[in-house]
Amino acid sequence: MQRLQPSKRRISSPVSVAPWKSVVGLLFSLILILLQAESIQAEPPAFTESPRNRIFFWKVTSTTLAPDGVTRPVILVNEKYPGPRIEVNRGDSVTVVVENALDVPTSFHWHGLTMRDDPWYDGVPGMNQCPIPPGTNFTYAFGTDNVVGTHWWHAHFENQYIDGLVGAIIIQDPPETNPFRLAYDEERTIVISDWYHLPTGPLLAHYLSPESQGIEPVPNSGLINGKNIFDCSKVQPANLECNPGERSVFHFLPNRRYRLRLINSGAAAAFLFSIDEHKLQVIEVDGTDINPILVDSLPINTGQRYSVILTTNQEPKNYWMRAEMGMACLPNTPTNLDPIVLAEIRYQGGGKGEPTSVGRFQPGTPKKGDPAPINPAFEAACLDPDLYSLHPLQPQPLLEPISKSIRVQITFKADPVDNITRGYLNDITYAGNAWRPTILQNLDPVETFEIAQHVMKIDKRDSIVQIILENPHGGEHPFHLHGHTFQVIAQGQGVYEEGKTELNAINPLRRDTATIPRHGFAVIRFKADNPGVWSLHCHIEWHVTTGLVMQFVELPDELRALGLPKQSAKLCEAGPPKGFKAHTGFVPKV
Repeated sequence: MQRLQPSKRRISSPVSVAPWKSVVGLLFSLILILLQAESIQAEPPAFTESPRNRIFFWKVTSTTLAPDGVTRPVILVNEKYPGPRIEVNRGDSVTVVVENALDVPTSFHWHGLTMRDDPWYDGVPGMNQCPIPPGTNFTYAFGTDNVVGTHWWHAHFENQYIDGLVGAIIIQDPPETNPFRLAYDEERTIVISDWYHLPTGPLLAHYLSPESQGIEPVPNSGLINGKNIFDCSKVQPANLECNPGERSVFHFLPNRRYRLRLINSGAAAAFLFSIDEHKLQVIEVDGTDINPILVDSLPINTGQRYSVILTTNQEPKNYWMRAEMGMACLPNTPTNLDPIVLAEIRYQGGGKGEPTSVGRFQPGTPKKGDPAPINPAFEAACLDPDLYSLHPLQPQPLLEPISKSIRVQITFKADPVDNITRGYLNDITYAGNAWRPTILQNLDPVETFEIAQHVMKIDKRDSIVQIILENPHGGEHPFHLHGHTFQVIAQGQGVYEEGKTELNAINPLRRDTATIPRHGFAVIRFKADNPGVWSLHCHIEWHVTTGLVMQFVELPDELRALGLPKQSAKLCEAGPPKGFKAHTGFVPKV
């Protein structure tokens, strides 16, 4: 399958609003009429003999929405939550034309895509791009020939994705190379997320203050494909508008096999996913096909994705789909939190009534004096599946010998000056300049980086880099690496000891987001063969804000030789909008 050359995909000059505004508006209207928006297309695109350039037009706006019945301000793409789904074939080129109609900057990251040959479109302000100014357009253009599977996109500026800027990316494998082509009949995409009843503005104002003591905001509920029902009697503050919500409904035929593509697009919460009275066959982890395993339930931390095959071989009736929030991994459990998210699965012929199926946990009525039973899902959601049960379908030997080993310790502590609790990796809390990104700085071979940028350079191609992530304190951290799929070679409680801790050395799992357990560790390895500036960060979005981030400048000489497209460099000329202040969160217009 021949890949389009990068020069044919990139746009070398910026797209200004004035000459394009009417054209973009017309195209939006035409696309929405003809396709009813790409986010709801039911079938994958038809496979073509040669790669195609698939073009998507996005408009970013703010409005109000009530996904679980509670009305709140949100930021949306094409007025949808979750946002438009990008679904293409492996080998296709993707072009996304973004019109930023907000009054603040924005940017987008393509989570799970390695952006090989397109590092400036990875979407991280301060690292590989500058934000898209308000009232302007910007075009992302990237290839997909080295990636397949279930991924997602989200905003990567401030905390905007918490406020609604998320959506699925599905890259279909051609039939001749899809190992599970005959294993399922249909597929569905399921986006799971935690949800807050207030926008990030007021939540951040408290979080980034001494009063919070570093305790991040806790969600109020969760959503499955943007829907849920919240108990209006629990709404806080009480003056929020609350009306009956609705749940997502999935219609299934009996005796069919459905591939469910699961995405946790949340900001903080891990979930345990299950379907009453059904088993799930896991076949994909973060875009890597695996030897299938059968499970009753599946933990999914924020940023992670799985594909499972559901066989509808039970009695034709209606069943609950459950995403049970890992409350044990949250800092506290407020009274206005509903941790169990439900959707309906309706078998054909099963009637229209609400499901009466029973989950694995039945609290019952405790006897007088007995403690209330605890849902085991609340604890089970906090850890990744057993590392030794997940092995890629296409084996890859352990990456060795190690060229560079980096031990990274995760800590939180109060700043002695302002008493605000921040996150630290090896005693550095990250702070970058969104309008002077590392990729731009790297164009100068003698440029030096600030300590707060937390830059690690990898100069030698094909170096094997090992990262030992240590979490000596409480609270799990799902860490995501941009630009790579890594091997997870160790994960567990306690302290990692080189040469003593058992390694997952035989066909180790490959993924891009792994959970570091509380009082535990994870060890990952990747090969340095992708020039770029790649972020390594906790995917609890609040922790990103407090500095739990570092970055790798990979093969800086090769990256410098690639240059920088004119439209990317042009973004940096705008500078921050007048009066802009970092980390203020989404504050809706009055």
